[in-house]
Amino acid sequence: MADTETRAGSAPTMPNVGDFAGFGAKRIETFMEVQKQLVEIFEQLNRDQVARAKRETELASEFAGKVTSARSIPDIMTAYQEWLSKRMTLFTEDGRKLFEDSQKVVTASMRLLSNGRR
Repeated sequence: MADTETRAGSAPTMPNVGDFAGFGAKRIETFMEVQKQLVEIFEQLNRDQVARAKRETELASEFAGKVTSARSIPDIMTAYQEWLSKRMTLFTEDGRKLFEDSQKVVTASMRLLSNGRR
């Protein structure tokens, strides 16, 4: 009997509904903020890709102009070496940019998974 009285006297406390609502609101707010941040990152990536494609087109056009105006094989080889050097520079920049952009996306995604803590 004493055992029953102890159980009845210590009723479990109900969690505060406001706590759950606040937690949910915080999660939604964080999700929206991270989503906005990701959209901005991807928009910037898109602008960068368009600029990169433009640079590639300009480089190809420049190379074609030099090859068509070349008067000898050594002139063509010089134009090719210049073009190749510029292409390698672009590839190096692409690799660096890819790494930086990937870090931005991962950082924003991790914020989402860590409940918005910075």
